[in-house]
Amino acid sequence: MIPGQLIGLFTENAATVAAGKTALRIISGGFIVSAVSVTASGALEGLGKGTPSLVISLCRYLVIIVPLAFLLSRVLGAAGVWHAFWITELFTAGIALAVYRKAVQIKV
Repeated sequence: MIPGQLIGLFTENAATVAAGKTALRIISGGFIVSAVSVTASGALEGLGKGTPSLVISLCRYLVIIVPLAFLLSRVLGAAGVWHAFWITELFTAGIALAVYRKAVQIKV
């Protein structure tokens, strides 16, 4: 119900709303997990450690999601692209924790 209302704020096209509802339902779980990488990246920036923060961002926005979306789209079609988002967030959360731990030299 809510995905349709949210997408409906931007368009009245039924096909676009239907596609948007599907996409939002698939990717929304990744929003919660993304808090780990966003927080780790922000904390590293605040500590003056820009390079480790950049590594986390590159994983999120390029290194993992692009090849994963490409591969999953071959298997699942458009839904594969949407699944790539939450899967990327899971992988990036693990990477972010490892990068953060190494950058600040503490056990998290």
